[in-house]
Amino acid sequence: MKIVLAGNPNSGKTTMFNALTGHNEKVGNWAGVTVDKKEGELKRTLYKGLDRIMVVDLPGTYSMSPYSAEEGVTSEYILKEGADVIINIVDATNLERSLFFTTQLLELEIPVVVALNKCDINQKEGTKIDIELLSSKLNCPVVQTVSTSKSGLEDVISRCMEVVGTTQVRAYEGSSIDPTDRAAVLADDQNRFEFVKSIVKQVEKKIKLISKRTTMDIIDEKLTHPVSGLLVFAVVMFLVFFISQSESPIGIGKFLEGLLTGLIEDFQGFVAAKLVDANPLLYSILIDGIIGGVGAVVGFLPLVMVMYFLIALLEDCGYMARATVVLDPVFKKVGLSGKSAIPMIMGTGCGIPAVMSCRTIRNERERRTTAILSTFMPCGAKLPVIALFSGVFFPGEAWVAPLMYFMGIVLILVGALLVKKITGVNSKESFFIIELPAYKRPSLKFALGQMLERGKSYVVKAGTVILICNTVVQLMQSFNLRFELVEEGMENTSILAVIATPFSYLLVPIVGFAAWQLAAAAI
Repeated sequence: MKIVLAGNPNSGKTTMFNALTGHNEKVGNWAGVTVDKKEGELKRTLYKGLDRIMVVDLPGTYSMSPYSAEEGVTSEYILKEGADVIINIVDATNLERSLFFTTQLLELEIPVVVALNKCDINQKEGTKIDIELLSSKLNCPVVQTVSTSKSGLEDVISRCMEVVGTTQVRAYEGSSIDPTDRAAVLADDQNRFEFVKSIVKQVEKKIKLISKRTTMDIIDEKLTHPVSGLLVFAVVMFLVFFISQSESPIGIGKFLEGLLTGLIEDFQGFVAAKLVDANPLLYSILIDGIIGGVGAVVGFLPLVMVMYFLIALLEDCGYMARATVVLDPVFKKVGLSGKSAIPMIMGTGCGIPAVMSCRTIRNERERRTTAILSTFMPCGAKLPVIALFSGVFFPGEAWVAPLMYFMGIVLILVGALLVKKITGVNSKESFFIIELPAYKRPSLKFALGQMLERGKSYVVKAGTVILICNTVVQLMQSFNLRFELVEEGMENTSILAVIATPFSYLLVPIVGFAAWQLAAAAI
């Protein structure tokens, strides 16, 4: 059996997927966090049957008519792959907008269960929704849920079991139109919106606020201002790196790094003492290659994890969505848009999801340009290199690491401008629309989960790719081409030196001389 999760971006869809399956997929406050389908098996605690139930999380979309690549993943999967039942996650705080997509799903002749999510926010704001009336109007089950606290999930699954194999009566009878007939599609969309408005008017009762400007409006006015917004963004990013990398009393990352580095050095000394009479080659490979090489990289783990933790807090509280709005006018000047800022911010964690998130960009030229340039943002893999060079050339200076990130942004802007000039494309002004989520107190549990998940990925790479590479390098510099041990003072006859020497001449314009050691390090 297959259950598909579908809904608008930022409706809590991926959070519900994690709660249903026990996975730890990334969640965020903007479209594009989920850029491809995610699959997982339903937890047995939520379903006592013998059947194996698969849950599929699809990218967020506002309509079955896709306007971007990741929205195309959703519509194509539902239409071609099918499902036994669809859980339509509806944002209870944006009922009118969410139900437009619901009416389209109800026309597919696939059983639908509506999960009215974020009901806890409505309760705080005094908004009431008549669940029974909404269910009768849509002709499908409606269940109140709160994904973050896992409230209502068992009820949702039980309703899914009830409707499997049934045929639901359409709530809205959409006309049979040609999808290529734009005028007809727009007319049908208008009728659909009117139908949704009539439903919302009957089932929803809101307490209207008398004040025109809320506290959130006042804060947003400052955080999204072209000048003050950029200054706040610069200060926030500086604080992230100051806390994670500086040697000041609040430099948590540096403090933890010192503890971990000390433990690694103690372990290396302990193993070295045990192998003092061992074969020199074995000693070199184990102590210098494996423990020394991997330990040097793992030593930066605290810096990386503290940074991940702080960025996760910023994402969860809703600030990162404001950062994309601030950067939108800047990116527009170089031929990109605010949606290009999303991959750049995600690139601080890893370049791979950053490139994948470019699917949210509708314009093909902007999408390709962003995919090319998003890897200029220093990611977790580049952070140890930045930290290493900062410590060697600028010891104790906290401003170096954040400067590298801002240099990455400058290089992206310059690169985008070059692409714009080279291609000579004067594209139409692109529109950037993003939903600014309500500010909330960030979840320490969420931030810790994101930190541990990304830290695990970092450790796995250090324990596999880096371990193998260090071992291979150690062997190559220990043997010559005749597979004889290289004697002391004859390192230039090693396999590593022979391979790297031709490349060393390419570095002459940079360093002023040819050195095979530098070429080997660069390779």
